[in-house]
Amino acid sequence: MCAIMGFSKKTYTKEELLPFFDRTVSRGPDMSRIIETPSGWLCFHRLAIMGLTEAGMQPFELDGDYVVCNGEIYGFRPLKRQLAEKGYQFQSGSDCEILLPLFHEYGLDMFAQLDAEFALIIYDSKTDSLIAARDPIGIRPLFYGYDKDGAIVFASEAKNLVGLCSEVCPFPPGHYYAGGKFVRYADLTTVGTYSQDDLETACKHIRDKLIAGVDKRLDADAPLGFLLSGGLDSSLVCAIS
Repeated sequence: MCAIMGFSKKTYTKEELLPFFDRTVSRGPDMSRIIETPSGWLCFHRLAIMGLTEAGMQPFELDGDYVVCNGEIYGFRPLKRQLAEKGYQFQSGSDCEILLPLFHEYGLDMFAQLDAEFALIIYDSKTDSLIAARDPIGIRPLFYGYDKDGAIVFASEAKNLVGLCSEVCPFPPGHYYAGGKFVRYADLTTVGTYSQDDLETACKHIRDKLIAGVDKRLDADAPLGFLLSGGLDSSLVCAIS
């Protein structure tokens, strides 16, 4: 799962914010790190899934920029090869290490290009500010609030922010935050075209999409397993695997 937090200002010292961040240490029991940026803090509790060595520990850094991400980037290996051909170097097997190179290549347009479930925070050294984003469906949790000095704070769970912020709000799915504004980069509520397939064809496409969806989620350096509760969803996943 992993847990992330980002503080846009140093309203609190590292010692003061640590108890709030440690409320979600169960999300990332493998390793923890808090780094200081020129203006604030980035925090990460790690649950190692990809790139299991210490080199895969976040935050990742590139030319003064930093990122923490609770997420899974699907099909990252071809992207990583393309970025390596452009001269980017990688130190780990983590899928999330490609995020900063993507940010340097595409800027804020990168979020619409990701096939991923994610909640992330980027420290942008050029503007000395935080950028945050969440996947279009909101699979990975992310919350935000404003501290006593009016600085924005991001966190994986609402309980991280209780006592730090007077009001805690869910980060809207399919949005990024940059320059003090929330911007929608993906809209799954608007349907442009409808399928004209007959029932048999539609059922086949559903099966194919289910298999493809499960397959792309099986890329991991940690051992894989199935949890079969007997419900429809887990039974289908186990049946096709």
